[in-house]
Amino acid sequence: MEHFDELEARFANHLTRLVPEGSVVAAVSGGGDSVALLHLLTATPRRVIVAHLDHALREDSQRDARYVQALAQRFGYTCVIERLEVSKIADERKANLEATARELRYAFLARVAKQYGAQAVLTAHTQDDQAETVLMQLLQGTGRGLGMRPKRGKVVRPLLELSHAMLRAYLSSKGQNWLDDVTNADITFDRNYLRHEVFPNLVERFPQAKVALSRFANISQGEDDALDPLAEKRLHLDPRWPCPAYRVAPLLQAAPALRRRALRQVLERCGQRPESRLIFALERALEEEAFTLPEGWIVRRRDGTLFLIPPNLSTVARWPGSRMALPGDYLQMPAGKKRLVEFLAERGVPTELKQIWPVLAEGSLVREVWGLWPEPDDQRFLGLALEEAERAAQHGEVPVGAVVVRAGKVLARARNRVEESKYATAHAEFLALQRALQEVGEKELPEATVYVTLEPCPMCFGALMEAQVGRVVYATENLKAGAVTVHGMVPPFAWEGGRLEREAGKLLREFFAQRRQASSAKLVLTSEESS
Repeated sequence: MEHFDELEARFANHLTRLVPEGSVVAAVSGGGDSVALLHLLTATPRRVIVAHLDHALREDSQRDARYVQALAQRFGYTCVIERLEVSKIADERKANLEATARELRYAFLARVAKQYGAQAVLTAHTQDDQAETVLMQLLQGTGRGLGMRPKRGKVVRPLLELSHAMLRAYLSSKGQNWLDDVTNADITFDRNYLRHEVFPNLVERFPQAKVALSRFANISQGEDDALDPLAEKRLHLDPRWPCPAYRVAPLLQAAPALRRRALRQVLERCGQRPESRLIFALERALEEEAFTLPEGWIVRRRDGTLFLIPPNLSTVARWPGSRMALPGDYLQMPAGKKRLVEFLAERGVPTELKQIWPVLAEGSLVREVWGLWPEPDDQRFLGLALEEAERAAQHGEVPVGAVVVRAGKVLARARNRVEESKYATAHAEFLALQRALQEVGEKELPEATVYVTLEPCPMCFGALMEAQVGRVVYATENLKAGAVTVHGMVPPFAWEGGRLEREAGKLLREFFAQRRQASSAKLVLTSEESS
């Protein structure tokens, strides 16, 4: 008994760390683990609400409900019982029975917690359950972190370090019985198969198997906590689009392990199960191999952006009198008419989005295209930066141009002048920032936007950060020295890329191709002179 007194004290301290204060909902099925949880709670001063969901999967399931209600009354706890025909609901949804039962159970527990203002929902998952979960996830090829966490949201699992055997010994010391659910012996369920067919043999050969798997889950979760934030920094939303869209280069430049973690987060944000096969498919999509996710999500790369297009994408915007783009539409531009489908393609709009893009039109003649025409300010200002980049190329400089804008006014323009000035720091955005600060007579530009044709390097990134600019808009990623793409720096300002990336990229490619050609010609000439 002294040993179990120590167990109760340890449990109380552990629960306080997980849930410092407040009432709790205890999920009690009537099985040994949940009954042990309820007994351990009696050794704490907590207000406890006992919650039991009758899944109606057995004829005698109401016996369990009566047992739990009697146990709660004995301890003086409020008891909430609800009955749902889970099998019928799963059939109607054409869904997996186990998954449906789990979803309905947690929804019920969340409702009870909200009703009673509880700080947490306690479940009786143990070390044995943790080991089974880890092995099942490994076998199913899950792409998410392994095992169950001691705390996720309001759900708290305070028994994960305790075994079935220890809890049953604890109940025996109390003279407390419990119920055995006969469906737990049905090995057609994956978890029951592992429990009854796999683990007995595994533990016979490796006695510490469950402890080792549980420890592995703790290590894996610790790595997740450290690495997931780093992976998230590789996810840069492209805000131009009405669906989830991410810049490709930061993901491709990341270490494979971080990239896969980031792609796991992409799937979770779309409500998809982050299975390994889907993560690997997303990796292939980064290399321009389109595919379809479960539930009809289309994954497609266009230029430097990865699109995740949902199956039922609603219109991106509704103007008075607007309609969706049609195949025969023409856009009226200053230089004349252009087929709308060609215009949208030039702007990098995927095929699936072309079909729902709003326009204002008179018959087949389009006057406005949502977000694309008339030309947005970002496009126009970045166009000015592109003009500066073209001037840089004409002067033998790496073609990068920059423009600083505040409140719609251009404060400064600049191009690269490294070769001309013989000064390594004479980068376009650095010079434009200097000129803008001189123009306004200030040391900081917190509301300014800097437009630059190439992603800033770490030096310019530092200058932008010190100037406290509000936003940076660049055309294409800097795969050699990009502050974010290559060096993984975290922008403290809005960070957007992709506009005019085709034009800026073409200018850079042509410049370096000419430089290589000139270098090769010089090398040939030198060789001929030597001979």
